[in-house]
Formats: sequence, structure tokens, C-alpha cells
Amino acid sequence: MQQILHIVRHAHASTAEPDEDRPLSQKGERQIDRLCQALRGKSLVAPNEIWHSDLKRAIETAQQLADGLELSAPLKTVDGLRPFDDPIAAAEIVDDSTHDLMVVGHEPNLSSLAAHLITGMQTLECVVFQKASILCLKRLKVGPQATPWQIEWHLHHRLFK
Repeated sequence: MQQILHIVRHAHASTAEPDEDRPLSQKGERQIDRLCQALRGKSLVAPNEIWHSDLKRAIETAQQLADGLELSAPLKTVDGLRPFDDPIAAAEIVDDSTHDLMVVGHEPNLSSLAAHLITGMQTLECVVFQKASILCLKRLKVGPQATPWQIEWHLHHRLFK
């Protein structure tokens, strides 16, 4: 069975509040709108669950993507997705999953997470996440066995200006 993982970096956030409380700025909302307009109706993004960190900008990015892409997937706060969390815990949860996921988080955590999933080494930075960008990974998974994750595509909101 094919499994798809979308890894998303939050959009631009306000700088006036303490880090944990920073909401998306108007610029960030426009960034997500551009992604949604480009992806809506193309069946490229259809996760069964949307995971996000507990920071406000990630929650708002996840919610705006869910609304803008008309996704019915539930949103869920997941540990291990904050900026400086060790990505190994999140990678283990992703690897144990059998359904399509969207993970919304922060740098540098997401680059390390993607590197670990793709290469097995989190120090080999193979993807850099710009704000409001989505990386799509794909693998085959049958029971506990799975092929390595492969990059399917990587999009950034600026492609759709």
C-alpha cells in the first residue's frame, strides 16, 4: 500500500508576541492562501490526519490548510515538532503510521526530520524548508515492512505569486 507524508513548515508569523504565542501574520495568511489556491481540487493533498506542534503559528497553518483545501482530516497536536525538538521521536511515530499524514512544524526540526526519514541520518540536511512550503514524501508499506521514503515533490508559496 502506498503511503504519503506531507511535511509543512508554518507560514510567516507575527514577531510582536512571545515565541509560543506568535500567530500567523497577514503575510503568512496570504502565503497559505496561495498554496491552497494552487493545490485545491488537484487531489495532491489528502491526509487522513494532520499533525502539528503546539505553537500557535503551526496550529493556524494546519487549520488554514485544512479549511482552504477542504480537508476532512482531524487536526492533532503531536509532541516532537517544536523547532528544537529531537526529530527521532516524531520520525518513529511517522514510521509506525500506516495512513497518509500531514505534519506541520518548524525549522530546524523539519529539515532534520526529513533527512532522517529519507537518509536515516538527521545530520544530512537534504531539504531546507522555506516558510509556507510543503514536501511530499511517498513509500510503500505493507504491515511492518516499508520501502524508504522518496521525495515526490516540494512546493513553496512563491511559485504561485
